[in-house]
Amino acid sequence: MIKLLKLQKAVLVLILGVLSFIAYRILDANEVSWARYLQILSGVLVMVGALWMLYPIVFAKKDDDGNAEIITDPTVEVPVDEEEKKPVTE
Repeated sequence: MIKLLKLQKAVLVLILGVLSFIAYRILDANEVSWARYLQILSGVLVMVGALWMLYPIVFAKKDDDGNAEIITDPTVEVPVDEEEKKPVTE
């Protein structure tokens, strides 16, 4: 799903944000004066990653029926679900 919606970069940015926050906590415990800059960096990275995750939803195209059609990566092969045939009830 992440590859289908082209969210690899957003996930990478979120992971970098978490790693920089971990580095901040380690440096802050050792009372390093410039550790707060890592905290700022981690906050910015997490916010950018979260906004990047919303990109496919915000820029979804609407089709003729008014339904949102999310833009996906055309090179990724998606398994097609077989439609279940419901028994006809009278």
